Amino acid sequence: MQNTITGLVLIFIVIFILIYLLNKREFKKLKKSINKGFKQFIKNSIRLFAIFLIIGMLQNFLSKENVANFLLKFTGFKGIIFGELTGAVMMGPVASGYPIAKYLLENGASIMLISSFLLSWVLIGFVSISIEFKEFGKRFALSRNILTLIFIIIISILMGLLI
Repeated sequence: MQNTITGLVLIFIVIFILIYLLNKREFKKLKKSINKGFKQFIKNSIRLFAIFLIIGMLQNFLSKENVANFLLKFTGFKGIIFGELTGAVMMGPVASGYPIAKYLLENGASIMLISSFLLSWVLIGFVSISIEFKEFGKRFALSRNILTLIFIIIISILMGLLI
């Protein structure tokens, strides 16, 4: 860990020196913009840490069996909707959703439910929507999430028909 931090610090120093050499005339503006960017980085890091903390707690308290047993109660279109909502709330990297999907598949869940769960797990995050609102604006974030929900339903139905 110490080597990683040392390496990152050295990279930042080298980048800073290169930028300084390339922009000697406007160094004050450059310094001001770097300070502003660093402050924004710290603000966003705090938000991201809170989101990762919430996701970690959800994944630790809800075992794959609990989530899967909940989802196995639903079939058809209802299964797609509940798979979509559960995946959006759980949220995380797709690799951590695979064990739940495997458990669902082994216990007789439909391909539609599994695909809607995995797609919403990766593409929609109710936990991180506050960052989307701040960075992209409410209109864009809501439009993206609503369209994604609709397309997940369409893709899940197609997956069910094709497989």
